[in-house]
Amino acid sequence: MTPVNHTIAPFEFAPAPHLRFGWGIRKQLAAHLTQSYPGKKVIISSTTLAKEGNFSAELLQQLDPQETQIFTLSGEPSPDLVDDIVQQCAPNTAAVIGIGGGSALDAAKAVAGLIPSQHSVMNYLEGVGKGMKFAVDTCPFIAVPTTAGTGSETTKNAVLSKIGHFKKSFRDNKLLAKEAWLDPELLQSCPKEVLYATGMDAFTQLLESYTTIKANPMTDALAWQGMQYFIGAFEKINSADSARQQEGYGNLMLAASFSGMTLANAGLGAVHGLAGPIGAFFDAPHGIVCARLLAPITEQNLIALAQATQPIQQQVLIKYQQVSVLLNNGKEFANIEQNRQFLVAHLQKMAQTYAPSGLKAYGLTATNIAPVLANCRSGSMLGNAIELSDAALNAALITAID
Repeated sequence: MTPVNHTIAPFEFAPAPHLRFGWGIRKQLAAHLTQSYPGKKVIISSTTLAKEGNFSAELLQQLDPQETQIFTLSGEPSPDLVDDIVQQCAPNTAAVIGIGGGSALDAAKAVAGLIPSQHSVMNYLEGVGKGMKFAVDTCPFIAVPTTAGTGSETTKNAVLSKIGHFKKSFRDNKLLAKEAWLDPELLQSCPKEVLYATGMDAFTQLLESYTTIKANPMTDALAWQGMQYFIGAFEKINSADSARQQEGYGNLMLAASFSGMTLANAGLGAVHGLAGPIGAFFDAPHGIVCARLLAPITEQNLIALAQATQPIQQQVLIKYQQVSVLLNNGKEFANIEQNRQFLVAHLQKMAQTYAPSGLKAYGLTATNIAPVLANCRSGSMLGNAIELSDAALNAALITAID
């Protein structure tokens, strides 16, 4: 494999939460919360996990009922939902615990950031808010992910949506979780189709942050390790051997958390640049959107990069070559074009296997994607290795629709 040779440019790496990883580690959470965060606590959970017999309900029973509130949500959080929860919480809340997938964690992250000040999230929401500086006290946020996808447990942004209007981030270093409890055993309760979609989101984040123009040696190391963890994880969790299943769930959990750290420090690319406005205008699951866009966007990137001359863009081509070899079990074709073709074909196969529905199932057609293209040029798109034309982005979208 050809190494990437370049002078190391100056970079920064944002802080990460205190990570606690281990099979069954969630069973220590209640005692830890009682000891380390005395006082009022708020649990924000996905609706399913708050039902009797599931983890949020169990945790609630283990904590002082006079000192604990629980709020549940299904679907992506909205600014109105966040503001409503904040208004029902005491400003002196000791900790906010988010339990669930990215939506629950993002909601909890935003709520924790706003409880002490009782401000509206619309003061700070990027692009659509008032643009105020986030200079207020926050409440400790403890993240307990139950899917392996967004990496929200290790990022500083909470994604909030108003379907039909916008999907934007509330972002600040002070929103980062103080602790993230990574218990792979919780993934067993996640429906397989959800696990596949969220896992594909994590892989997309790893690949995009590895090939973004903002990548640095630390994000490269984490992204590479995360991709190695991801490869074969689905096959392991579907095996009949319990030890292999446990390994697969653990690998997925770490891949997702690593992807959160890499995207927080290196940014993402054109897949997420398009996924943002798709999520704003269509009720389409984020993981499936990323899965279906990954191959066609990678193909368009490879076409454009093959004509590029800047050193950083040539380095990204080498990185794509490395990923192709990684996905091909270490096999490298003698012909560079064969490696690129294999990479795109393999990503297409992953999408067809783990996100079989094209985006037309969620309302996207060739005639209604103009708003997506009109609103995709900010945010993640800015980190793409090369600027893609509207024609290239449109071609990728058309491929993802079917």
